[in-house]
Amino acid sequence: MLTRQRLPTRSLPDHTRATPWPLRLLTATARLAVWCHRCGLPDDPEVWLRHETIDAFVLTGCTDLAPSSAQTYRSWLRHMRATLAWLERGEQAPPPMKAPKGVSPPYSPAQLGRLRGWAERLPGQARTDALALMALAFGCGLTS
Repeated sequence: MLTRQRLPTRSLPDHTRATPWPLRLLTATARLAVWCHRCGLPDDPEVWLRHETIDAFVLTGCTDLAPSSAQTYRSWLRHMRATLAWLERGEQAPPPMKAPKGVSPPYSPAQLGRLRGWAERLPGQARTDALALMALAFGCGLTS
């Protein structure tokens, strides 16, 4: 006897755990449409399904979702876009939006010294800009 295998639902919001995936896809699409309307974008699905629109929606319109659920919405919307064959309009494929699982170790003092040495050897305004950028980055704790 064949049985239907259920997909894991750990990352989905509580109200969608028992909802079939086509309805969840419709929910993601409706949320995107409402978000686009509230942002003042034209009522045009071609505008709504642009990569930059989808990414902005996921970053600002899905803050109530778990990060993995927001990523799922992004994936579904991008697959919908591809299915509708709008990739043929000459747009490049977007870069993957993934973060490394582990935290990178900070730069060692020797590495920081080499970076500063490189910046100090740059000519004129480039040197000033590089040193200012390094001071800002390291002053903010950006160490890798």
